[in-house]
Amino acid sequence: MKRNIIAVGALLFFSAVLFSCSDNSDNNPEKGLSLEQSLKEKTVSLSTAVDEITNSKGFDIVTMTDPETVAGTTKQGNDDTRFSANITLDDVKGVYEYSPAIPAATTETKMGYNSKFEKTGDSENFVVKLPKEKAGNPWKLYMTEDGDSVLVNDFVITTTQYNYSFSMDEGFQFNNLINSSITVEDEPAGELYVNWDIAANQNFNYESKFSFTDDYSVGIKFSHGDTVSYAYNLKKGEDVLFKEEMQFTKGDSTNSRAYEYKLAIGIIEIVKNSTSDSYQVYRDGVLEEGAVIEVINNSSESTEADVVFCRKGLDLKITFTDDSVVVLSELLGQDTRDKMAEIFSSMYDMYFVNHVVNKVGHEAYYMSQAGS
Repeated sequence: MKRNIIAVGALLFFSAVLFSCSDNSDNNPEKGLSLEQSLKEKTVSLSTAVDEITNSKGFDIVTMTDPETVAGTTKQGNDDTRFSANITLDDVKGVYEYSPAIPAATTETKMGYNSKFEKTGDSENFVVKLPKEKAGNPWKLYMTEDGDSVLVNDFVITTTQYNYSFSMDEGFQFNNLINSSITVEDEPAGELYVNWDIAANQNFNYESKFSFTDDYSVGIKFSHGDTVSYAYNLKKGEDVLFKEEMQFTKGDSTNSRAYEYKLAIGIIEIVKNSTSDSYQVYRDGVLEEGAVIEVINNSSESTEADVVFCRKGLDLKITFTDDSVVVLSELLGQDTRDKMAEIFSSMYDMYFVNHVVNKVGHEAYYMSQAGS
């Protein structure tokens, strides 16, 4: 009997310990933290993520820039990739490899398009292989340079979805869909998704996402129609590290227009809409009373489309219930904010898509047309 009592007592003791552990900060990381402490913790996580992204191979792909913006370099020829056509994956599927050995006399197809690629195999996907040196400097793709003959096609783009259509027949209409994975020197560098659609009435939807190899991803969405909206996000897996969104619904008069703005860093979300007099702060979905938000428009260089925190168009000053004050950009750090602005601005421009994927896609299409 005594042994049974001891066993029951031990069971109750360990149950109490386990219950205590289940209720500690490991499972409730926000427990005991003030709103200010919680916000600081989340900005540290965001800064770490931005640092890791900027040190990845994918960062160089996302932030590739036009050579006119690089000191000491100029564009080579007309690099406009737009032309009237409707190109699908079936038109370009296969394996295409960069070849500096293509004779100068055949560097233009019979349709007048520069050619530095040759089809070397069949595939159900659109596979492009080129040297990383050329991929990182796409304006040099059709230039002949010393050392080209020893370059290795170690930059591989495998595109599983592709559409490019551009027409002026019934007003400007455009669609570009790309879903690609990228490897560099046999190592994964990330996955790229772009879907851009412009209708004849000039309404448009734009979405792009880049998934890095360490589970981070960055994405943006824009739409313009009866409702105008934008959204920026940075995630690790499904966890939101940063999000900024705005939705504006057009009305017949100023008073009837509705809008909602949201900025989230981790589980801290700041919200303002047309029905509220002031900004509200939520932590893990629960309203935090007493925090006061003041908007600081701190970028005179910002255009109307850039008036968002992540592109340095505005800043937020937060006064907490104990009267302590933080400015969000200072809390995050200027270096982190500069890198975020570079990433998100590049996700809209996507120079890599226009001047590598689409450029070679057009060449592959011309090859197909010339051979048919």
